[in-house]
Amino acid sequence: MTGEFSRRSFLKYTALTAVVVAGSSLLTGCGGDAPVQRAVGTSNRVLKVVSKLEQVECDAASDTTTFKLVVTNGRNNALEVTKANFAVKADRYLAYQNDKLQVTSPDALSHQVKKNETVTYFVSAKGLNALTDGPVTFTFYPDLEYSEFSANWELTADALKSAT
Repeated sequence: MTGEFSRRSFLKYTALTAVVVAGSSLLTGCGGDAPVQRAVGTSNRVLKVVSKLEQVECDAASDTTTFKLVVTNGRNNALEVTKANFAVKADRYLAYQNDKLQVTSPDALSHQVKKNETVTYFVSAKGLNALTDGPVTFTFYPDLEYSEFSANWELTADALKSAT
């Protein structure tokens, strides 16, 4: 084997190195970093979907916390939104695709949010008083195929008290 490096080999390895470097920079966008807000009245933009947590109500009598989320679809395709798109977590509490979670929408007759449409959702977490059981994390997954991308609100009791 000679120690020579031909022009052809040089070009081949240079092209291969360029592809590897370019490909690795694309993978850094796949981390699924989820935007986190810490106050009621704030918005997140994930996968061209804007979601704004407009209101949180804590009902101590029924031990239920209700989140009012306004969703605007900026994508070309419609979003299918069901209770599977939401999760509520707190210390020793999880409401995700179970009977603790209820989702209603006065704006939608179906579960779809079409392009450029805005729909309001009320997400109720039964068995949770966010003022006493917090901090609470409210999560919205705009597209369940890409569940690593989510909009999150981490809410402390102080943040909830100042919002009510």
